[in-house]
Amino acid sequence: MRFSDEIVEEELKRIGIAAESVKALSIHRASAERRPSIILVITDIVRQFRFVKRGLSLLILADEESASRDASNEEFGGIIAHSFLLPYNPIINERLLKDLERRYKRLVIVESLQNLILEHKLASTRLIIKPEYFLYDKLRRLTAIYPPSRRFVREMFRGSRDDVSRVLEGFLGAIKELVDQGILEERHGGYSPTDRFVNEVLSRKTIYDRFSDELERLLKLYLTASFSSPLNAIKSISLDLDILIPMRVPDPSKMLYMETSIGPQSLATSKGIRDFIHEAYGVRPVDVKLRKVGGVFNSTYFASFRVDGREERIFIKKYLNWTDFKWVAAWLWAIGVKNFSVLASSRMSNEIYFINKLSELGFNTAEILHINWPKKMIFQRYIDGVNGLKALKNAGEPRIFDAISYRMGKTLAMVHEKGICIGDCNPFTFIFAGDEAYLVDLEQCSFEGSKPWDLCELLFYTGHYLNPEEAERFSRNVVRGYLEVGERNVVRDALDQRFMRIFVPWTPPWIQSRIRRSVREVLES
Repeated sequence: MRFSDEIVEEELKRIGIAAESVKALSIHRASAERRPSIILVITDIVRQFRFVKRGLSLLILADEESASRDASNEEFGGIIAHSFLLPYNPIINERLLKDLERRYKRLVIVESLQNLILEHKLASTRLIIKPEYFLYDKLRRLTAIYPPSRRFVREMFRGSRDDVSRVLEGFLGAIKELVDQGILEERHGGYSPTDRFVNEVLSRKTIYDRFSDELERLLKLYLTASFSSPLNAIKSISLDLDILIPMRVPDPSKMLYMETSIGPQSLATSKGIRDFIHEAYGVRPVDVKLRKVGGVFNSTYFASFRVDGREERIFIKKYLNWTDFKWVAAWLWAIGVKNFSVLASSRMSNEIYFINKLSELGFNTAEILHINWPKKMIFQRYIDGVNGLKALKNAGEPRIFDAISYRMGKTLAMVHEKGICIGDCNPFTFIFAGDEAYLVDLEQCSFEGSKPWDLCELLFYTGHYLNPEEAERFSRNVVRGYLEVGERNVVRDALDQRFMRIFVPWTPPWIQSRIRRSVREVLES
Protein backbone atom coordinates (compact mmCIF):
# COMPACT_ATOMS: atom_id res chain seq x y z
CA MET A 1 0.00 0.00 0.00
CA ARG A 2 1.40 3.42 -0.98
CA PHE A 3 0.84 6.57 1.07
CA SER A 4 -0.23 9.76 -0.64
CA ASP A 5 2.36 11.68 1.38
CA GLU A 6 5.96 10.66 0.74
CA ILE A 7 7.12 12.12 4.05
CA VAL A 8 4.78 9.80 5.93
CA GLU A 9 5.96 6.76 4.03
CA GLU A 10 9.57 7.70 4.69
CA GLU A 11 8.98 8.22 8.41
CA LEU A 12 7.28 4.88 8.84
CA LYS A 13 10.13 3.08 7.09
CA ARG A 14 12.65 4.86 9.32
CA ILE A 15 10.99 3.55 12.53
CA GLY A 16 10.29 0.10 11.15
CA ILE A 17 6.50 0.22 10.69
CA ALA A 18 5.33 -1.85 7.72
CA ALA A 19 2.49 -0.48 5.62
CA GLU A 20 0.48 -3.67 6.11
CA SER A 21 0.36 -3.18 9.90
CA VAL A 22 -1.20 0.29 9.69
CA LYS A 23 -4.95 0.26 10.48
CA ALA A 24 -5.45 4.03 10.06
CA LEU A 25 -3.30 7.04 9.32
CA SER A 26 -3.90 10.79 9.16
CA ILE A 27 -1.89 13.99 8.86
CA HIS A 28 -2.94 16.83 11.18
CA ARG A 29 -1.64 20.26 10.20
CA ALA A 30 -2.47 23.67 8.80
CA SER A 31 -2.90 23.97 5.05
CA ALA A 32 0.65 25.08 4.22
CA GLU A 33 2.70 22.01 3.31
CA ARG A 34 5.84 22.83 5.26
CA ARG A 35 4.20 23.72 8.56
CA PRO A 36 4.56 21.46 11.64
CA SER A 37 2.33 18.44 11.55
CA ILE A 38 1.15 15.59 13.73
CA ILE A 39 1.07 12.24 12.00
CA LEU A 40 -1.30 9.83 13.72
CA VAL A 41 -0.69 6.16 13.00
CA ILE A 42 -3.00 3.54 14.44
CA THR A 43 -1.28 0.16 14.49
CA ASP A 44 -1.30 -2.85 16.79
CA ILE A 45 2.49 -3.12 16.59
CA VAL A 46 2.73 -0.72 19.55
CA ARG A 47 1.16 -1.19 22.96
CA GLN A 48 -0.92 1.86 23.96
CA PHE A 49 1.12 4.61 22.24
CA ARG A 50 4.47 6.32 21.80
CA PHE A 51 5.81 9.49 20.20
CA VAL A 52 8.59 10.13 17.69
CA LYS A 53 9.72 13.72 17.23
CA ARG A 54 11.03 14.70 13.79
CA GLY A 55 12.07 18.35 13.62
CA LEU A 56 8.97 20.44 14.24
CA SER A 57 6.64 17.53 13.57
CA LEU A 58 5.44 14.72 15.78
CA LEU A 59 4.59 11.12 14.95
CA ILE A 60 2.06 9.46 17.27
CA LEU A 61 1.86 5.67 17.17
CA ALA A 62 -1.13 4.17 18.97
CA ASP A 63 -3.09 0.95 19.03
CA GLU A 64 -6.78 1.17 18.15
CA GLU A 65 -8.05 0.44 21.67
CA SER A 66 -5.95 3.24 23.22
CA ALA A 67 -7.00 5.71 20.54
CA SER A 68 -10.64 4.78 21.12
CA ARG A 69 -10.40 5.16 24.91
CA ASP A 70 -8.69 8.52 24.62
CA ALA A 71 -11.29 9.80 22.15
CA SER A 72 -14.20 8.55 24.27
CA ASN A 73 -13.18 9.87 27.71
CA GLU A 74 -9.63 11.25 27.51
CA GLU A 75 -8.33 8.12 29.21
CA PHE A 76 -4.78 9.36 28.58
CA GLY A 77 -5.51 13.04 29.13
CA GLY A 78 -6.34 13.53 25.43
CA ILE A 79 -2.72 13.08 24.33
CA ILE A 80 -3.90 11.18 21.24
CA ALA A 81 -7.34 12.70 20.73
CA HIS A 82 -6.09 16.32 20.82
CA SER A 83 -4.93 15.77 17.25
CA PHE A 84 -8.55 16.06 16.11
CA LEU A 85 -8.63 19.68 17.29
CA LEU A 86 -6.46 20.42 14.23
CA PRO A 87 -7.43 20.18 10.54
CA TYR A 88 -6.43 16.80 9.18
CA ASN A 89 -6.33 14.67 6.06
CA PRO A 90 -7.31 11.01 6.45
CA ILE A 91 -4.88 8.85 4.47
CA ILE A 92 -5.90 5.33 5.52
CA ASN A 93 -9.24 4.16 6.97
CA GLU A 94 -11.17 7.43 6.90
CA ARG A 95 -14.17 5.71 8.48
CA LEU A 96 -12.29 4.84 11.69
CA LEU A 97 -10.70 8.29 11.90
CA LYS A 98 -14.04 10.06 11.44
CA ASP A 99 -15.56 7.90 14.16
CA LEU A 100 -12.74 8.82 16.58
CA GLU A 101 -13.16 12.49 15.67
CA ARG A 102 -16.93 12.35 16.22
CA ARG A 103 -16.58 10.69 19.62
CA TYR A 104 -13.92 13.11 20.79
CA LYS A 105 -15.70 16.25 19.68
CA ARG A 106 -18.88 15.04 21.33
CA LEU A 107 -16.88 14.63 24.55
CA VAL A 108 -15.45 18.15 24.21
CA ILE A 109 -18.91 19.66 23.66
CA VAL A 110 -20.47 17.88 26.63
CA GLU A 111 -17.56 18.93 28.84
CA SER A 112 -17.96 22.57 27.80
CA LEU A 113 -21.73 22.39 28.32
CA GLN A 114 -21.29 21.03 31.83
CA ASN A 115 -18.90 23.86 32.71
CA LEU A 116 -21.33 26.45 31.33
CA ILE A 117 -24.20 24.92 33.28
CA LEU A 118 -22.23 24.88 36.54
CA GLU A 119 -21.38 28.56 36.03
CA HIS A 120 -24.77 29.85 34.84
CA LYS A 121 -27.05 27.36 36.62
CA LEU A 122 -30.66 27.35 35.36
CA ALA A 123 -30.04 30.45 33.25
CA SER A 124 -27.89 28.28 30.97
CA THR A 125 -31.11 27.09 29.31
CA ARG A 126 -31.33 30.64 27.90
CA LEU A 127 -27.79 30.63 26.53
CA ILE A 128 -27.31 30.69 22.78
CA ILE A 129 -24.00 29.02 21.96
CA LYS A 130 -22.25 29.35 18.61
CA PRO A 131 -20.42 26.18 17.47
CA GLU A 132 -17.07 28.01 17.55
CA TYR A 133 -17.39 28.29 21.32
CA PHE A 134 -16.67 24.61 21.87
CA LEU A 135 -13.48 24.68 19.79
CA TYR A 136 -12.13 27.94 21.24
CA ASP A 137 -13.00 26.97 24.80
CA LYS A 138 -11.12 23.67 24.52
CA LEU A 139 -8.12 25.20 22.74
CA ARG A 140 -7.83 28.01 25.26
CA ARG A 141 -7.77 25.58 28.17
CA LEU A 142 -5.46 23.14 26.39
CA THR A 143 -2.85 25.71 25.36
CA ALA A 144 -2.89 27.22 28.85
CA ILE A 145 -2.14 23.98 30.69
CA TYR A 146 -0.10 22.11 28.06
CA PRO A 147 2.50 24.26 26.26
CA PRO A 148 3.60 21.55 23.74
CA SER A 149 0.25 22.00 22.01
CA ARG A 150 0.84 25.70 21.30
CA ARG A 151 3.00 25.32 18.21
CA PHE A 152 0.37 23.29 16.34
CA VAL A 153 -2.56 25.47 17.42
CA ARG A 154 -0.69 28.66 16.55
CA GLU A 155 0.04 27.37 13.07
CA MET A 156 -3.62 26.55 12.55
CA PHE A 157 -4.68 30.12 13.30
CA ARG A 158 -1.88 31.46 11.09
CA GLY A 159 -3.24 29.41 8.21
CA SER A 160 -6.26 30.07 6.08
CA ARG A 161 -9.82 30.45 7.43
CA ASP A 162 -10.54 27.09 5.86
CA ASP A 163 -8.36 25.38 8.48
CA VAL A 164 -10.67 26.39 11.34
CA SER A 165 -13.73 25.67 9.19
CA ARG A 166 -12.52 22.11 8.61
CA VAL A 167 -12.19 21.54 12.35
CA LEU A 168 -15.64 23.02 12.95
CA GLU A 169 -17.23 20.56 10.51
CA GLY A 170 -16.61 17.78 13.00
CA PHE A 171 -18.13 19.83 15.80
CA LEU A 172 -21.25 20.47 13.73
CA GLY A 173 -21.66 16.73 13.20
CA ALA A 174 -21.33 16.08 16.94
CA ILE A 175 -23.77 18.90 17.70
CA LYS A 176 -26.36 17.37 15.36
CA GLU A 177 -26.02 14.09 17.25
CA LEU A 178 -26.54 15.89 20.59
CA VAL A 179 -29.62 17.65 19.20
CA ASP A 180 -31.06 14.28 18.18
CA GLN A 181 -30.40 12.99 21.70
CA GLY A 182 -32.21 15.89 23.37
CA ILE A 183 -29.09 17.43 24.96
CA LEU A 184 -29.02 20.52 22.73
CA GLU A 185 -31.71 22.41 20.86
CA GLU A 186 -31.40 24.92 18.03
CA ARG A 187 -32.20 28.52 18.93
CA HIS A 188 -31.58 31.84 17.13
CA GLY A 189 -28.77 30.52 14.95
CA GLY A 190 -27.02 28.78 17.84
CA TYR A 191 -27.65 26.02 20.32
CA SER A 192 -28.94 25.86 23.90
CA PRO A 193 -28.74 23.05 26.44
CA THR A 194 -32.17 21.58 27.06
CA ASP A 195 -33.99 21.87 30.38
CA ARG A 196 -33.62 18.12 30.88
CA PHE A 197 -29.86 18.13 30.41
CA VAL A 198 -29.36 21.21 32.61
CA ASN A 199 -31.32 19.63 35.44
CA GLU A 200 -29.37 16.37 35.06
CA VAL A 201 -26.03 18.17 35.33
CA LEU A 202 -27.07 20.34 38.27
CA SER A 203 -28.41 17.31 40.14
CA ARG A 204 -25.19 15.30 39.90
CA LYS A 205 -22.33 17.78 39.58
CA THR A 206 -20.98 20.71 41.60
CA ILE A 207 -18.42 23.38 40.87
CA TYR A 208 -15.95 21.30 42.88
CA ASP A 209 -16.47 18.37 40.51
CA ARG A 210 -15.56 20.68 37.65
CA PHE A 211 -12.18 21.55 39.17
CA SER A 212 -11.60 17.93 40.17
CA ASP A 213 -12.23 16.75 36.59
CA GLU A 214 -9.88 19.38 35.18
CA LEU A 215 -7.13 18.40 37.64
CA GLU A 216 -7.51 14.70 36.89
CA ARG A 217 -7.33 15.36 33.16
CA LEU A 218 -4.23 17.53 33.59
CA LEU A 219 -2.44 14.87 35.64
CA LYS A 220 -3.26 12.18 33.09
CA LEU A 221 -2.01 14.38 30.28
CA TYR A 222 1.37 15.08 31.85
CA LEU A 223 1.87 11.58 33.24
CA THR A 224 1.16 9.87 29.93
CA ALA A 225 3.22 12.41 27.98
CA SER A 226 6.19 11.99 30.31
CA PHE A 227 6.35 8.22 30.60
CA SER A 228 4.94 6.77 27.40
CA SER A 229 7.85 7.44 25.09
CA PRO A 230 11.22 5.68 25.23
CA LEU A 231 12.64 8.57 23.17
CA ASN A 232 11.46 11.09 25.77
CA ALA A 233 10.01 13.12 22.91
CA ILE A 234 7.72 15.37 24.88
CA LYS A 235 10.53 16.46 27.19
CA SER A 236 12.49 17.50 24.14
CA ILE A 237 9.60 19.58 22.85
CA SER A 238 9.23 21.33 26.20
CA LEU A 239 12.72 22.85 25.82
CA ASP A 240 11.68 24.79 22.73
CA LEU A 241 11.31 28.44 23.73
CA ASP A 242 8.70 29.03 21.03
CA ILE A 243 6.11 26.93 22.85
CA LEU A 244 6.56 29.00 26.01
CA ILE A 245 4.98 32.02 24.29
CA PRO A 246 1.34 32.26 25.48
CA MET A 247 -1.30 31.56 22.85
CA ARG A 248 -3.98 34.08 21.89
CA VAL A 249 -6.93 31.88 21.05
CA PRO A 250 -10.12 33.78 20.05
CA ASP A 251 -12.18 34.64 23.13
CA PRO A 252 -14.82 31.89 23.48
CA SER A 253 -17.08 34.13 25.60
CA LYS A 254 -17.76 36.19 22.47
CA MET A 255 -19.49 33.12 21.07
CA LEU A 256 -22.05 33.12 23.91
CA TYR A 257 -25.36 35.00 23.78
CA MET A 258 -28.31 35.26 26.13
CA GLU A 259 -31.91 35.39 24.99
CA THR A 260 -33.82 38.59 25.90
CA SER A 261 -37.15 40.09 24.86
CA ILE A 262 -35.38 42.36 22.36
CA GLY A 263 -33.26 39.61 20.84
CA PRO A 264 -30.06 37.69 21.61
CA GLN A 265 -27.33 39.74 23.31
CA SER A 266 -23.67 38.89 23.74
CA LEU A 267 -22.89 37.60 27.21
CA ALA A 268 -19.41 39.13 27.00
CA THR A 269 -20.77 42.68 27.00
CA SER A 270 -20.74 44.68 30.20
CA LYS A 271 -22.88 47.71 29.44
CA GLY A 272 -23.76 50.20 32.11
CA ILE A 273 -27.31 51.51 32.50
CA ARG A 274 -26.85 54.69 30.47
CA ASP A 275 -24.78 52.93 27.79
CA PHE A 276 -27.48 50.31 27.26
CA ILE A 277 -30.26 52.89 27.01
CA HIS A 278 -28.20 54.94 24.56
CA GLU A 279 -27.58 51.90 22.34
CA ALA A 280 -31.10 50.42 22.57
CA TYR A 281 -33.19 53.62 22.52
CA GLY A 282 -30.89 56.26 21.04
CA VAL A 283 -31.15 58.44 24.16
CA ARG A 284 -28.14 60.51 25.21
CA PRO A 285 -26.64 59.31 28.53
CA VAL A 286 -27.08 62.78 30.05
CA ASP A 287 -30.84 62.59 29.39
CA VAL A 288 -31.27 59.43 31.48
CA LYS A 289 -32.45 59.94 35.05
CA LEU A 290 -31.42 57.29 37.58
CA ARG A 291 -33.01 56.75 40.96
CA LYS A 292 -32.08 54.16 43.54
CA VAL A 293 -35.09 52.57 45.22
CA GLY A 294 -35.53 50.59 48.40
CA GLY A 295 -33.55 50.69 51.63
CA VAL A 296 -29.85 50.87 52.37
CA PHE A 297 -29.33 47.17 51.58
CA ASN A 298 -31.28 47.30 48.34
CA SER A 299 -29.61 47.29 44.94
CA THR A 300 -32.41 48.22 42.56
CA TYR A 301 -32.75 51.27 40.33
CA PHE A 302 -35.24 52.98 38.07
CA ALA A 303 -34.04 54.65 34.88
CA SER A 304 -36.40 57.12 33.22
CA PHE A 305 -36.01 58.85 29.85
CA ARG A 306 -38.13 60.20 27.01
CA VAL A 307 -38.56 58.61 23.59
CA ASP A 308 -40.72 60.28 20.92
CA GLY A 309 -42.30 62.52 23.52
CA ARG A 310 -43.35 59.75 25.90
CA GLU A 311 -41.69 58.69 29.11
CA GLU A 312 -40.05 55.26 29.27
CA ARG A 313 -38.83 53.54 32.42
CA ILE A 314 -36.58 50.55 33.04
CA PHE A 315 -36.07 48.57 36.22
CA ILE A 316 -32.48 47.50 36.98
CA LYS A 317 -31.45 44.98 39.60
CA LYS A 318 -27.88 44.41 40.75
CA TYR A 319 -27.12 41.20 42.63
CA LEU A 320 -24.65 41.32 45.50
CA ASN A 321 -22.91 38.47 47.29
CA TRP A 322 -22.09 38.41 50.98
CA THR A 323 -22.35 42.17 51.10
CA ASP A 324 -26.09 41.74 50.51
CA PHE A 325 -27.05 41.77 54.18
CA LYS A 326 -30.65 40.89 53.47
CA TRP A 327 -29.96 37.37 52.21
CA VAL A 328 -27.16 36.60 54.65
CA ALA A 329 -29.42 37.53 57.57
CA ALA A 330 -32.35 35.57 56.10
CA TRP A 331 -30.18 32.52 55.50
CA LEU A 332 -28.78 32.55 59.03
CA TRP A 333 -32.16 33.08 60.67
CA ALA A 334 -34.01 30.42 58.67
CA ILE A 335 -31.22 27.82 58.66
CA GLY A 336 -32.63 24.32 59.07
CA VAL A 337 -36.06 25.43 57.88
CA LYS A 338 -35.54 27.25 54.60
CA ASN A 339 -32.36 27.38 52.50
CA PHE A 340 -32.13 30.73 50.77
CA SER A 341 -29.76 31.14 47.83
CA VAL A 342 -27.09 33.62 48.88
CA LEU A 343 -24.58 33.75 45.99
CA ALA A 344 -25.25 36.49 43.46
CA SER A 345 -24.72 34.20 40.46
CA SER A 346 -27.25 31.64 41.75
CA ARG A 347 -29.90 34.23 42.54
CA MET A 348 -29.44 36.00 39.22
CA SER A 349 -29.56 32.70 37.35
CA ASN A 350 -32.78 31.70 39.11
CA GLU A 351 -34.41 35.00 38.30
CA ILE A 352 -33.47 34.91 34.62
CA TYR A 353 -34.74 31.37 34.26
CA PHE A 354 -38.02 31.77 36.13
CA ILE A 355 -38.92 35.13 34.59
CA ASN A 356 -38.88 33.35 31.24
CA LYS A 357 -40.31 30.05 32.47
CA LEU A 358 -43.31 31.59 34.22
CA SER A 359 -43.95 33.81 31.21
CA GLU A 360 -43.99 30.73 28.95
CA LEU A 361 -46.47 29.12 31.35
CA GLY A 362 -48.86 32.06 30.97
CA PHE A 363 -47.99 34.19 34.01
CA ASN A 364 -47.26 37.90 33.83
CA THR A 365 -43.60 38.75 34.48
CA ALA A 366 -41.39 41.76 33.79
CA GLU A 367 -39.60 40.80 30.57
CA ILE A 368 -35.82 41.00 30.44
CA LEU A 369 -34.29 43.64 28.16
CA HIS A 370 -30.60 43.16 28.88
CA ILE A 371 -28.29 40.99 30.99
CA ASN A 372 -24.92 42.19 32.23
CA TRP A 373 -23.51 38.89 33.47
CA PRO A 374 -20.01 40.16 34.44
CA LYS A 375 -21.49 42.80 36.77
CA LYS A 376 -24.46 40.65 37.81
CA MET A 377 -27.20 43.02 36.61
CA ILE A 378 -30.47 42.49 34.75
CA PHE A 379 -32.52 45.20 33.03
CA GLN A 380 -36.29 44.69 32.92
CA ARG A 381 -39.26 46.47 31.48
CA TYR A 382 -40.83 48.64 34.19
CA ILE A 383 -44.29 47.60 35.36
CA ASP A 384 -46.44 50.64 36.05
CA GLY A 385 -48.39 49.34 39.05
CA VAL A 386 -48.31 48.92 42.82
CA ASN A 387 -47.05 46.06 44.96
CA GLY A 388 -49.47 43.82 46.82
CA LEU A 389 -49.11 45.59 50.15
CA LYS A 390 -49.75 49.01 48.68
CA ALA A 391 -52.72 47.61 46.76
CA LEU A 392 -54.17 46.32 50.04
CA LYS A 393 -53.56 49.63 51.79
CA ASN A 394 -55.10 51.58 48.89
CA ALA A 395 -58.20 49.38 48.72
CA GLY A 396 -61.04 51.83 49.25
CA GLU A 397 -63.58 49.26 50.32
CA PRO A 398 -63.64 45.70 51.73
CA ARG A 399 -64.61 43.98 48.48
CA ILE A 400 -61.49 45.35 46.74
CA PHE A 401 -59.31 44.27 49.69
CA ASP A 402 -60.88 40.80 49.50
CA ALA A 403 -60.39 40.57 45.74
CA ILE A 404 -56.68 41.47 45.97
CA SER A 405 -56.09 38.96 48.77
CA TYR A 406 -57.97 36.25 46.88
CA ARG A 407 -55.97 36.98 43.71
CA MET A 408 -52.67 36.56 45.56
CA GLY A 409 -53.71 33.17 46.96
CA LYS A 410 -55.03 31.88 43.66
CA THR A 411 -51.98 33.05 41.71
CA LEU A 412 -49.67 31.34 44.19
CA ALA A 413 -51.65 28.11 43.87
CA MET A 414 -51.44 28.31 40.08
CA VAL A 415 -47.65 28.67 40.30
CA HIS A 416 -47.50 25.67 42.65
CA GLU A 417 -49.65 23.69 40.23
CA LYS A 418 -46.79 24.02 37.70
CA GLY A 419 -44.34 22.53 40.20
CA ILE A 420 -42.67 25.85 41.00
CA CYS A 421 -42.12 27.39 44.43
CA ILE A 422 -41.48 31.14 44.86
CA GLY A 423 -39.12 30.67 47.79
CA ASP A 424 -39.53 34.24 49.05
CA CYS A 425 -43.26 34.82 48.67
CA ASN A 426 -44.50 38.06 50.23
CA PRO A 427 -46.86 40.88 49.19
CA PHE A 428 -44.02 42.54 47.26
CA THR A 429 -43.86 39.49 44.97
CA PHE A 430 -47.10 40.71 43.36
CA ILE A 431 -47.44 43.87 41.29
CA PHE A 432 -50.99 44.93 40.41
CA ALA A 433 -51.28 46.95 37.20
CA GLY A 434 -54.89 47.55 36.19
CA ASP A 435 -56.59 44.17 35.93
CA GLU A 436 -53.30 42.26 35.71
CA ALA A 437 -51.14 40.78 38.47
CA TYR A 438 -47.40 40.40 37.79
CA LEU A 439 -44.88 38.19 39.56
CA VAL A 440 -41.55 39.83 40.41
CA ASP A 441 -38.48 39.26 42.60
CA LEU A 442 -38.11 35.61 41.58
CA GLU A 443 -34.50 35.03 42.60
CA GLN A 444 -35.39 32.36 45.19
CA CYS A 445 -37.65 30.35 42.87
CA SER A 446 -37.04 26.65 42.42
CA PHE A 447 -38.63 23.34 41.47
CA GLU A 448 -37.60 21.80 44.78
CA GLY A 449 -38.90 24.31 47.31
CA SER A 450 -41.67 24.02 49.89
CA LYS A 451 -45.20 24.99 48.91
CA PRO A 452 -46.32 25.29 52.57
CA TRP A 453 -43.41 27.66 53.22
CA ASP A 454 -44.52 29.92 50.36
CA LEU A 455 -48.05 30.16 51.73
CA CYS A 456 -46.88 30.55 55.33
CA GLU A 457 -44.56 33.41 54.41
CA LEU A 458 -47.26 35.19 52.39
CA LEU A 459 -49.68 35.00 55.33
CA PHE A 460 -47.42 35.74 58.28
CA TYR A 461 -45.00 38.16 56.62
CA THR A 462 -47.87 40.28 55.32
CA GLY A 463 -49.47 40.16 58.76
CA HIS A 464 -46.70 42.41 60.06
CA TYR A 465 -48.10 45.32 58.05
CA LEU A 466 -51.79 44.80 58.89
CA ASN A 467 -53.94 45.37 61.95
CA PRO A 468 -55.59 42.27 63.53
CA GLU A 469 -58.86 42.64 61.61
CA GLU A 470 -57.07 43.19 58.28
CA ALA A 471 -54.71 40.27 58.91
CA GLU A 472 -57.64 37.99 59.61
CA ARG A 473 -59.54 39.15 56.53
CA PHE A 474 -56.43 38.91 54.34
CA SER A 475 -55.60 35.37 55.48
CA ARG A 476 -59.13 34.11 55.01
CA ASN A 477 -59.29 35.34 51.41
CA VAL A 478 -55.76 34.24 50.49
CA VAL A 479 -56.57 30.70 51.61
CA ARG A 480 -59.90 30.72 49.78
CA GLY A 481 -58.14 31.81 46.61
CA TYR A 482 -55.43 29.19 47.11
CA LEU A 483 -57.93 26.37 47.59
CA GLU A 484 -59.67 27.18 44.32
CA VAL A 485 -56.66 25.60 42.60
CA GLY A 486 -54.31 24.31 45.30
CA GLU A 487 -54.23 21.41 47.73
CA ARG A 488 -55.69 21.43 51.24
CA ASN A 489 -52.69 19.66 52.76
CA VAL A 490 -50.45 22.57 51.65
CA VAL A 491 -52.67 24.95 53.61
CA ARG A 492 -52.60 22.68 56.68
CA ASP A 493 -48.81 22.34 56.51
CA ALA A 494 -48.43 26.11 56.20
CA LEU A 495 -49.30 26.30 59.93
CA ASP A 496 -46.30 24.12 60.84
CA GLN A 497 -44.57 25.52 63.93
CA ARG A 498 -41.18 25.17 62.21
CA PHE A 499 -42.26 27.77 59.68
CA MET A 500 -44.15 30.09 62.00
CA ARG A 501 -41.32 30.45 64.52
CA ILE A 502 -39.36 32.29 61.82
CA PHE A 503 -41.89 35.14 62.04
CA VAL A 504 -41.99 35.42 65.85
CA PRO A 505 -39.86 38.60 65.98
CA TRP A 506 -41.58 40.03 62.90
CA THR A 507 -45.32 39.53 63.32
CA PRO A 508 -46.80 39.98 66.85
CA PRO A 509 -48.22 36.84 68.52
CA TRP A 510 -51.76 38.23 68.65
CA ILE A 511 -51.66 38.82 64.89
CA GLN A 512 -50.30 35.32 64.31
CA SER A 513 -53.11 33.90 66.44
CA ARG A 514 -55.77 35.66 64.32
CA ILE A 515 -54.11 34.39 61.13
CA ARG A 516 -54.03 30.78 62.34
CA ARG A 517 -57.66 30.96 63.41
CA SER A 518 -58.75 32.32 60.02
CA VAL A 519 -56.89 29.62 58.14
CA ARG A 520 -58.39 26.84 60.27
CA GLU A 521 -61.89 28.26 59.83
CA VAL A 522 -61.56 28.14 56.05
CA LEU A 523 -60.17 24.59 56.18
CA GLU A 524 -63.07 23.43 58.37
CA SER A 525 -65.76 25.16 56.34
